[in-house]
Amino acid sequence: MVRFIDNTLGKWLRHFFFAIVRTYFSLFYNVSCAGKHLLQDSNGTLILATHVSRFDGPLIAAILYTTQRIRPVVHYREYHNWMQWFPMFVARAIHVSSPKSWPAEKRQAQKERSMARILAALDRGESVLLFPAGHTRQVGPEIIAPHLSGARDILQKRPDRPVLLLRIDGLGRFQPARYDYFWTFIGRSKGRRHISVDIKTVDDLDPQMELSEFNRDLEERLNRPLRDHF
Repeated sequence: MVRFIDNTLGKWLRHFFFAIVRTYFSLFYNVSCAGKHLLQDSNGTLILATHVSRFDGPLIAAILYTTQRIRPVVHYREYHNWMQWFPMFVARAIHVSSPKSWPAEKRQAQKERSMARILAALDRGESVLLFPAGHTRQVGPEIIAPHLSGARDILQKRPDRPVLLLRIDGLGRFQPARYDYFWTFIGRSKGRRHISVDIKTVDDLDPQMELSEFNRDLEERLNRPLRDHF
């Protein structure tokens, strides 16, 4: 039933929702995306992205929607926030984590269900968007805590899946803000904020590494400019 609703009503809702989101971002942000074709060339891709603001998920899903459907992975609290149920439903977000007040066995069962959904989405050819850091930046660089295992767990179970790194520049509060002059005709000195989204293929992440070492390697890759224009 869920699949039927997603392929009928959900399809139209996604078109409507992402059209609104793309219009909103085009009004207030001047977004460029490099490497978009890399997503078009493969299915069932794991996208590992920097997390610079609370707009990251909607922005990425909206600008990549015309290329391929993106299933974002979100935190339990975000998924079950009544104010966000509509975008979560439209994007068919996959929630991970669980309240710390739950018993250990219930939390483990929830983790296994979430992983099963992620793997099933990849197997169906849908691309999954994961923020390895787990939360928006509190400092300048991307920091992945040594104990976070999501990215490595997925790659261990699906080592054949293509992997893309995605970096957002210009959107976070710790990133330089640059503007064009789009709104100057109504007297505003600042126009749209420039945002760069860059995508790059990576094929040498080793999920057999010790977890803290794997996270340190991924962290360095996400903090490193993917192209010369950063």
